[in-house]
Amino acid sequence: MSTLNLLIRRIRRLAGRGLIRRVKYANKIRYFQVQQEGGMPLDDVEHLEPFGFTSHPLPNAETVVLAFNGNGSHSVAIVAGDQRYRLEIEEGEAAMYNNFGDKVHIKKDRTISVEAAVKVIIDTPHTHMTGKLTVAESIAAVGFITSDDYITAVKNIDAGTNITAVGVVKGASLTNTAGSASMARDGKMTVADVFADGVSLKTHVHSNGYNGGNTGGPQ
Repeated sequence: MSTLNLLIRRIRRLAGRGLIRRVKYANKIRYFQVQQEGGMPLDDVEHLEPFGFTSHPLPNAETVVLAFNGNGSHSVAIVAGDQRYRLEIEEGEAAMYNNFGDKVHIKKDRTISVEAAVKVIIDTPHTHMTGKLTVAESIAAVGFITSDDYITAVKNIDAGTNITAVGVVKGASLTNTAGSASMARDGKMTVADVFADGVSLKTHVHSNGYNGGNTGGPQ
């Protein structure tokens, strides 16, 4: 083989496409076994990826291999993609996804869609949101819920134990096993009855009424 043909062959082998057959790790380095067309599998091909992002491709995903010396003995994989699970997105959009269908989609309408089949875990001491929070279902709080302003409920607020208010509670509907009460925003409260030491506000009577008998009920 002439020197020119050998040089052309090496140039052609500098970069090529292949299929990932196997993935393994060693000291946080990811290695592929890559099958390229018409050649023997390449073992221990280091996967180079951008800082701050990592992915573990599945078998038969595609990759681009660079062979620095032209014969495959020193090769690295610079990208890994998988057309079987790739998302179709609009111009200017970006997304992260996996083979299970979970994804983070940055859309062209300036919204970010997060889809997770099981849950989204935010592990941080403090989560701050500058806008409002809309929850379609319930909010389960293990600790306190505090507010510097109003807490407004279109329907009921159910408490397993106490509700403590430092300020004024307005426009409330209070319900327990004994009955219910409602409070208007002007401060007036309507209740079925009020008891103090077992004495009813609605039905109590006083002794020493007319002719020494009991008085009638409250009016």
